[in-house]
Amino acid sequence: MRNIVFLSALLLLQHFVYAQEVNDSIIYYQNQRILQLLESSKISTQIFLGYRYYEEGNGNFNEFSVKRGYINFEKSLNKNLSGRITPDLTIDKEGDGKGDLEMRLKYCYVEIKDEGSYGVFSSPKLLIGEVPTPFIDFEEKVNAYRVVASQYLDDMKILKSADFGVTTSVLLGGKVDEDYQKTVSSAYPGKYGSIAVGVFNGGGYHALENNNNKTIQWRLSIRPMPERLPGLQFSYAGAHGKGNTALNPDWDTHTGFLTYESRRVVFTGQLFRSLGNNEGSLADSLGNSYTAKGGNAFFEVKLFKNRFSLFGAYGVMRYTDHAGADIEKTREIIGIAYHIYKKNKFVIDLNRSNSNGVSKGVIEFMFELAL
Repeated sequence: MRNIVFLSALLLLQHFVYAQEVNDSIIYYQNQRILQLLESSKISTQIFLGYRYYEEGNGNFNEFSVKRGYINFEKSLNKNLSGRITPDLTIDKEGDGKGDLEMRLKYCYVEIKDEGSYGVFSSPKLLIGEVPTPFIDFEEKVNAYRVVASQYLDDMKILKSADFGVTTSVLLGGKVDEDYQKTVSSAYPGKYGSIAVGVFNGGGYHALENNNNKTIQWRLSIRPMPERLPGLQFSYAGAHGKGNTALNPDWDTHTGFLTYESRRVVFTGQLFRSLGNNEGSLADSLGNSYTAKGGNAFFEVKLFKNRFSLFGAYGVMRYTDHAGADIEKTREIIGIAYHIYKKNKFVIDLNRSNSNGVSKGVIEFMFELAL
């Protein structure tokens, strides 16, 4: 009897040991799969939060706010193929969820790239899906103060920073000196410049397609003195198509853009002319587009071993509507930033806009968290 009990206990113990080995094997396999998925993956965030004091006419109000937030999920499948998904967190300003933080997609695309050289062209890329637009993406790499405001043509609703479509870019003449890339900027590091062209729905990343038109957008950047002045570039960019309404108003934008980047100083100067805009709002009720002209300048001076920055911008846009009324819009920004670590910074700024005598301003105390 004792032998039977002992044998039964031994068989039961073997069963549990075997079951544990199977479970450990499954857990090990699952962990390996998770590690494989995380390999060549990158997760990062960029969040703008802080306190804002508004002045509008004779009234004012203030708020603590999460101004914007981006969460980037990037995965490289191999050296030529990768993907990116970037949810965009913002305050819902309408509907039942007014006041809530809502999430929408800013980017969602497949990227195909090649680090090879083909004559004067090198490092070609192709992005398919919900992608950055050629000019605003370039400008955001120079003006690092998205925490304060959108880039000027985006803020004036002429262009959008992202749209549904396909875009391709290529560098000109290989890459600029590595020391410049490490100490100043590694964005679009073409030795003699870069080219980007894309075809899009036209309405931007948070709008439905309201017509059957597709728009083309482009950018050509030239770095004329890569050895002596690698930070100096001249760009020509634009867009052509129809505004995103059923009336199909004309949209034709052209802009010249001068940029200079160094360890201590960043400067941009811009002149533009636009017949209509991407969303079709720069037009009358019959769909006849207005012609707007203007310019924008931005500067940043880095102080105290680049721990602090003084920055500012001024932009103006003017047009005459079909009733003969002259419209003028201006934007003024001045601020100071303390650079905490890499892209993380604390910013105090005054941002004021004026539209035909109606002035709005905001004083901000904002953190940019880049994790």
